[in-house]
Amino acid sequence: MLRVPVQKIQPGMYLARPIPMPNDPYRFLLQRDREIPLDLIPRLQQLGILEVWVRHRGLEFLEDIIDEDLGEHQREIYIGVRQNFESLMRDVTARMEFSQFQTSISSFFSYLKQSSGSNILLQKLDAFDDYLMSHSANISYLALLVGMNLDRYLIDERRCKTAREAKELHFLGLGCLLHDVGKIKVPKEILNKPGRLTADEMDEMRRHTTYGYELVKGRIPATASQIVLNHHQRWDGKGYPARIDSVSGDEFSPLSDRQIPIFSRIATMADIYDAATSKRCYSGAKLPVRVLHEMRTYCRGFFDPVVEKAFYSTVPPFPIGQVVELSDKSSAAVVDFNSEFPVSPKVQCLRRPNGEAVKNPAFEEIDLSLHPDLEIVAVEGQDVREWTVSQITLESVDALV
Repeated sequence: MLRVPVQKIQPGMYLARPIPMPNDPYRFLLQRDREIPLDLIPRLQQLGILEVWVRHRGLEFLEDIIDEDLGEHQREIYIGVRQNFESLMRDVTARMEFSQFQTSISSFFSYLKQSSGSNILLQKLDAFDDYLMSHSANISYLALLVGMNLDRYLIDERRCKTAREAKELHFLGLGCLLHDVGKIKVPKEILNKPGRLTADEMDEMRRHTTYGYELVKGRIPATASQIVLNHHQRWDGKGYPARIDSVSGDEFSPLSDRQIPIFSRIATMADIYDAATSKRCYSGAKLPVRVLHEMRTYCRGFFDPVVEKAFYSTVPPFPIGQVVELSDKSSAAVVDFNSEFPVSPKVQCLRRPNGEAVKNPAFEEIDLSLHPDLEIVAVEGQDVREWTVSQITLESVDALV
């Protein structure tokens, strides 16, 4: 099966995975194995659905890799976030059911630890209608995946904990799930403004970290509530909020370097990545390869170098199932992620340079890391070469640590 952008749906394409309803992700707009009616495309675009999974001969094995149960866990978490956030939006004095969040995250983390097939697939909840809520579920998932690749570092950075306690990642997931809860107190005209915010509006937007912290402190473990407060701190000290002395009220510089709790450092990267790859009121969704390039280029100094290394070895620039164009004019499907050479994944050819369809893609698999003369040049009609040239291997990231 293949990931196909909604605008690229063609007659005769059949769904490999059902399309969830935006307001009720346990109901579906269209079930699997149904031909996608072309008149449904405008509706999918209106709902913010970016891509669908379609069947493709020769790529059936991807159905065993793409973990369908993962989607069930994500939808369960999304429903919990939605119910609680909407309750607070109606009544700011309402109490959030934090125990429900903790139970869902603990179950989700246990599932990820047992699952070998979901650790690089990054199945985003793009099919839902509320960015704030789907974003919260997305970064919780992504942060857990990155945290699972930081085993020893978590122990070193959480020195006051036992080795077992240091790796209690369900608190990381919980904090990420609630990281933007303070935005429910930001005026909607600011939160949903399609253009650039004024200085005053930006100041109000930045208060969401302290608004959120006031909502959750003392009601969830401090390890999680610190993420709500500090997920916009930067390794170079240029983030927010500023530190306030609890006695004098004096303001000090924001946190920097290892002053920032390790879970907050992980949340920072997950937050930026998911926001940039999602459709928002003021911008469209960017390709993962572009976002990873921009994070390396424009966010230098933002991130803990060790977390950065784990992040880039976890997040593929070209997700499995994506259709890409190669430099020899052939088209191919990405079928595996090479964490050492992220922009050179394994692919299976779909069409030859002359446009002829490949009858059995499995017989024409190419490991691009072994073919320096062949590279991915375009995705969805967009030239990606400017975003791949700066993609660095793990060896070059090591030099930063």
